Amino acid sequence: MKTYAETTEWHRSARGVPLRFVVRLDTNDHNTVNASATEDEYHLRDLPPLTGWALDIGGYLGSVAIGLAADNPDLRVICIEPVPENAALIARNVELNGLGDRITVLHNAMAAPEIGETTVRYRYTGSELADHHAFVGNISLIEGTGAVDIPHQETTVACVSLAGLAQTYGIERFVLVKIDCEGCEWSALADPAVALCDRIVGEWHPTGGKTQADLRALLEPTHELTFEGPPEGPQEFTAVRR
Repeated sequence: MKTYAETTEWHRSARGVPLRFVVRLDTNDHNTVNASATEDEYHLRDLPPLTGWALDIGGYLGSVAIGLAADNPDLRVICIEPVPENAALIARNVELNGLGDRITVLHNAMAAPEIGETTVRYRYTGSELADHHAFVGNISLIEGTGAVDIPHQETTVACVSLAGLAQTYGIERFVLVKIDCEGCEWSALADPAVALCDRIVGEWHPTGGKTQADLRALLEPTHELTFEGPPEGPQEFTAVRR
C-alpha cells in the first residue's frame, strides 16, 4: 500500500481566521483545503453569524467543519466522513486547531434512515487522476466512467441519517448543512428530516443517471434552490428552507 508524506500548511477560514492543516503530499488535500477555505467554494463568508448545529457531510480532512467552527464561536459542527484515513486526519486537524470541544467527528457514511451500512471504495490506482484523488470515497470522476475494474480498496461503514443525528443529539434544526459526498446526497437528502435544514450547500453528482430535476424533486417541496455550474452535473447548489 502506498504511503504518503505529510506536511502542515497554514490556510484561512472563509472569514479569515488562520488555521493549520495536516495534508498528504501528492494528493488533492492542498487543493481541497484551499478551495473550501481560502476560496470559499461553498459561499460561507457572507452568511450571518451561525449558532446551534451545523453538519459537514463528506468532511474529507475537515476544512469546512473547522472553518465553520472557527468563524462561528457559538456553533457546534458534526463532521461525517466514511474513509477511515480521512476520519483519522480530520480528528488530528480538529485538535491541531483547538476545536475538539465543538466539532464531533463521526466515521460513518450518510444515508436515508433505513440504510444501515454501505460500501465505500477509495485508493483507486493506475492513473495520475486516481493517484491524486486516492482518498476521495466513491469518486465520481472514476466511477462515473463505468470503470469498475480499476484496483482500489473497499471498506464497509455504518450509516447515519439526518433524522438519526437529530434524535441522538437533540437537534431541532440544522442551521447549515454542507454536503459534497460523491453521490450520497441522493440517499441522505431523501430523508424527510431534510425539512430540519435551514440552508444546504454543496454539490450534486449525476450518479446513476440522476439529474438536476431529481434534486429539485427532493428539495423543492421544502427549499428554494439555486445552482452554479454545468447543468448536467456535477453542479454546486444552495437550498434555503421556505
